[in-house]
Amino acid sequence: MPSNTLPPSRRIRRRGEFQRVFDAGRRAHGRYFTIIAVAAPGAESRLGIVASKKLGGAVVRNRAKRLIRQVFRTTNDLRAASDLVIIPKHALLQAPILELLSDYKITLRRLSLSRQ
Repeated sequence: MPSNTLPPSRRIRRRGEFQRVFDAGRRAHGRYFTIIAVAAPGAESRLGIVASKKLGGAVVRNRAKRLIRQVFRTTNDLRAASDLVIIPKHALLQAPILELLSDYKITLRRLSLSRQ
């Protein structure tokens, strides 16, 4: 059975990597999250998630991160390799996965990162 984990090569993990995206990236706001994007230094797109305590407790934040990772894993709409930092909004927790996918694609399109 294949693993559903996001491999370390597809994650933004270090403070400097997050800071680079925040400083040089372009921002687009969606209904369920904000996406900040910048061209990736490597060949693969990478994901970072910033879920603050304003979102809720640890269980709530972890659920939001799981949903975002699922959307990132299942959607291959990026035109070029990009580093994405996603900041979830509270409405994300009650949204069906199909709405999250749709909002993700629309927000990427606003950033001109989508293939369409």
